[in-house]
Amino acid sequence: MKLLQRLEAAHLNGLSVALGVAATHIVVGGLFGETAGLAAVGGAVCASLTDVPNPPQRVLPRVLPAAFAAAVVTALVGVTDGSLALTLAVVAVVSFLSLMTLAWGLRAGPLSFSPVLAMVFAMAWDRTTGATSPWAHALWVGLGGCVYAGWARAAAVVLRHRLRELALAAALRATAVRVRSRAQRIALAVGADEARIRASIADDVMLADALQAARDQVFAARRSPRSRKQTDLVLGLIELRDLLLASRLDTELLGQDFPARQWRAALADTLRHLADVLAALADAVAYGAPLPEVSAEAWRAQLAARLADICAPDGDSRTHLVSALASRLGHMLDDVGAMVARQALRDDIDSPWTPEKLAPFVSPEGWPLAALKPHLTLQSSVMRHALRSALALSLAYWLGAALPWAAHPFWLMLSVAVVLRGNLEQTIARRNNRIIGTVQGCLLVLLLAHVHWVPLLSLCFIAAVGVAHAYVNRRYRVAATAATLMALLQPLMLAPGSDPFIGERLADTVIGAGLAWLFSFVLPSWERAAVPRLATQLRGALARHAANMLRWMPSPEEQLAQRLSRQQAYTALAALAAAAQRTRVEPESVRLPDAQIEGALSHGYRLMALLGAVQHQVQRRNARLDAAKAETALPLARKACVDVLNGEPMTGTDPAEIPDGDAGAWPEHLGQQDLTPWLLRRLRLCRHEAREFVAALDRLPAPRPPSPR
Repeated sequence: MKLLQRLEAAHLNGLSVALGVAATHIVVGGLFGETAGLAAVGGAVCASLTDVPNPPQRVLPRVLPAAFAAAVVTALVGVTDGSLALTLAVVAVVSFLSLMTLAWGLRAGPLSFSPVLAMVFAMAWDRTTGATSPWAHALWVGLGGCVYAGWARAAAVVLRHRLRELALAAALRATAVRVRSRAQRIALAVGADEARIRASIADDVMLADALQAARDQVFAARRSPRSRKQTDLVLGLIELRDLLLASRLDTELLGQDFPARQWRAALADTLRHLADVLAALADAVAYGAPLPEVSAEAWRAQLAARLADICAPDGDSRTHLVSALASRLGHMLDDVGAMVARQALRDDIDSPWTPEKLAPFVSPEGWPLAALKPHLTLQSSVMRHALRSALALSLAYWLGAALPWAAHPFWLMLSVAVVLRGNLEQTIARRNNRIIGTVQGCLLVLLLAHVHWVPLLSLCFIAAVGVAHAYVNRRYRVAATAATLMALLQPLMLAPGSDPFIGERLADTVIGAGLAWLFSFVLPSWERAAVPRLATQLRGALARHAANMLRWMPSPEEQLAQRLSRQQAYTALAALAAAAQRTRVEPESVRLPDAQIEGALSHGYRLMALLGAVQHQVQRRNARLDAAKAETALPLARKACVDVLNGEPMTGTDPAEIPDGDAGAWPEHLGQQDLTPWLLRRLRLCRHEAREFVAALDRLPAPRPPSPR
């Protein structure tokens, strides 16, 4: 039981898939015979690709389309068997239509591969059992997919509580990692490469993914005392991320002299302690460990005492800046303390967060046909990838049929399918891991070739199914090793002691990986082409976020709009950051320049941090603000920021504040009751960063006309 408790969500999902495939084989084989059982296994494996950790209500809408597609493709392959021309046509059409499903986004990734895998299984059918008609074969495949769908739905119900706990724990650990990373940067304990904005953004993207996974699991849960606690914890982590982002502001103004290094060390050590508490809270959520002991007041006192012991020159104005930074850190300490206290409460607390309010923050679901329309053009990266894949897989099958070892041409096609991705970065990574994983899998098969006991080989096959599923998006090299076992164990299960075709498998993998890499340059979709679209989306998202955040005492409805626009802005920033990461392996002639892309990202994240800092000050420190001045300044700043982000002439700016010459100075903070000067400074900086951000986007290179080949 303790071993099961230590399994991560991906491991539990892989174990569930392996058991589901085995159960499908047992049920269908027991009712309709071994031939039907083997065919049903193919349908179950194809359907299982879309069975990822999800709330129960999301399982069937994802798994059943994959089962249906597998049955249809199986029938098409069966009726065209024996004709190379017709088979090539089926390969091209199925590949194209499968990859066009990526128009629905990342959630369609598993679905896009399911028909291709079904095509491979159907082509291999006559070489394994071959004792049924194409229509009967398709029927058994469809039945296997449906049986597996029922298993997947039942497993999701059984595992729902555990998956929510693991998603929460993963989000807590990702936040702890981000807090430690921020502490390292404050303490100047990172190298030059790690100090760059791109490395920091990579951490932010990992945290955003973990938070979204937690939202999808927790916000979709039925309302109960347990789910309300979990919802409060997720919402607390989201607020903590905003505070952490705001903690970037002004730290560079501390400098690097001796007092500055001592101040930095004190702030960084407090952040590390906070990260330790988050990690302990993750263990409490995931494994039932005791809750950590937390006292925000004690933390504050320790930090204040340490800062007071630092000797700074008389009249050093940085003491006011240090006081402001310590105050921001105090808000983070309060929030973490509140999270721990909320988990310790046994009484149920009414929450204003109804399922209707939480629904907009959950990842979109469904397959609306309207999503395909924008991609019915050669300018679309989805369309170009679908055409590229159709050409590559068709050529791979034809070449496989023409090679001297033409017994398994679909192996070459499968190698191309799993390696060729929508961008060059992922294709290169898949190419290398596919080759290494195949070699590792072949070595394992050499050992298993001496095993003649079919039940043991079957057990290894089922285990390989689960491992491949668990690691396909985490460590593809492990998944490729397991996939090789799956492919080469099938003939051994049918004929123990036979030739496992290891040499052919290795050759097909190397040739297929090379073909996939070469086809990355056919109808390429370089990141430069996506920049105008990403820039427009990002400017619009930040304009909406600025319009929502720069408000005095927002109502509950306005606070909900703030959270939603914040999520959209983070998503848009992450999309540009991902493009910046992918472009690094592209040919130099089309690569996005590092300096310009990092400049745009830096100003974008800084603007997000400032908007968050303004709203935190309005909501947490309103008693220390001059309401009349704040209510006058906020609409002016809001109008100015929205105008510049929308590409309009800046209006709404207080003439007395042009040209923001003092935007980099900081007001007094230590011992000051009125913090309005800090609010006004942040509003000036918001306008400044909005202008700089738009200018940085304008400096990005324009896309070149797409190459026709």
